[in-house]
Amino acid sequence: MIRLADIRKSFGNHEVLKGVSETFKTGEVTCIIGPSGSGKSTLLRCINLLEQPNSGEIFIEGTRAYYDVVDGRIRLHAEARISRERRKLGMVFQDFALFPHRTALGNVTEGLIYSLGLPKGEADDIARRMLARVGLSGHVAHYPDELSGGQKQRVAIARALAMSPKAMLFDEPTSALDPELVGEVLEVMKDLSSEGMTMIIVTHEMKFAREIAHKVIFIDQGAVVEEGPPGEVFDAPQHERTQNFLKRVIR
Repeated sequence: MIRLADIRKSFGNHEVLKGVSETFKTGEVTCIIGPSGSGKSTLLRCINLLEQPNSGEIFIEGTRAYYDVVDGRIRLHAEARISRERRKLGMVFQDFALFPHRTALGNVTEGLIYSLGLPKGEADDIARRMLARVGLSGHVAHYPDELSGGQKQRVAIARALAMSPKAMLFDEPTSALDPELVGEVLEVMKDLSSEGMTMIIVTHEMKFAREIAHKVIFIDQGAVVEEGPPGEVFDAPQHERTQNFLKRVIR
């Protein structure tokens, strides 16, 4: 579904990603773990070009996405083509990123109307189905400040799903939530996994990663240190850095 080839990203003199190469298969859930500042979120943002890599290549469904590399330099595709390529990926952020002046329904229909050009009636029908899918049928007319954190994040998931993405990217989707609200968001993500949605999830929820992931990737200092099935990474990590990290975060 998605292939990364030697992705590098620097901010000034600080190299955040140091040549990451990964393959994410269709229908699989990949959880990316690692310490804060290790490059996890930057990697996710490079996958949908919210951050432009300094070098390396990104392929979506076997086709080079966003740019070509010509004589070692990145040449971006036309804006319309980038938009089409980016729409294959839904993105959910840790801070919800909802429009405060729009209802739950309005937040979900925004992209359908203004990006896809759908008529309002059709967009409303899709949005209501997506909100029902995440358990929010009774909250379509609520504004974000009338919703709990968990409900806001479920609206954000519905908004991403409404665009019919081929894969979903989650950037620490529960980190801004009170502990009692985490479960309702994770349940929605588990349901998506059971439906075969391709997902890449940056998370600090180790128990969740063990339960849901087909593959776990441990990143530290901008490089992939270890990866494999959750049973191998969590129960028998091979690298000392992974072992030390898991000792600190798993109680």
